[in-house]
Amino acid sequence: AEDHVAQGGLAEERGRHVARDVAVITGVTLTMLGIKALKVLPGIPFAPGYKVVILTPLYIVASLLTRTRFGATITGVAMGTVAFLMGDGKYGVFEIAKHVAPGLITDAIVPVATRGRRMPGAIAWSFIGAVIAIGRFATILCITAIVAAPRVAYAVLVPGMTVHLTFGAASGYVSYHLAKAVARLREEYELSNKELA
Repeated sequence: AEDHVAQGGLAEERGRHVARDVAVITGVTLTMLGIKALKVLPGIPFAPGYKVVILTPLYIVASLLTRTRFGATITGVAMGTVAFLMGDGKYGVFEIAKHVAPGLITDAIVPVATRGRRMPGAIAWSFIGAVIAIGRFATILCITAIVAAPRVAYAVLVPGMTVHLTFGAASGYVSYHLAKAVARLREEYELSNKELA
């Protein structure tokens, strides 16, 4: 991905950052697609939303590793579009919104939470994960409202909200460890850039 963007002829400094962002977004999106393709219990409605434990930290990684302000959002757009085109999910074109919402929320929260080179602790990441999961689930409620589903549909969705919230909070543990690893990667990247300059 970096080579492809570099061939586009962007200015040297800007081109290097864009190429790196494209590579990060591509890598994170492919990882998410691999996780979505994994069917642990196919056809069994067991704990819907369990993949949020791994997908949410990947949005955070996209936000932390990209220079663009909307790294996680672009990742969500790419993930949702490819998932829709592959026929994944039960929400049709609205599947895209289900992936964009967590990206938008991540891009809004993570820069504030990590400002000044400080990294939140595991509990703070759990709270952030829960907020992202609620945002993701809110898109499902909006889709249900848009298609004018009967009221009983909302009763079916309420247990799903609890599950999403629980797995979103659990994702904080994964996010905490990934964020620490990403902080080390960023330091190494910045050191290598200083050596090149």
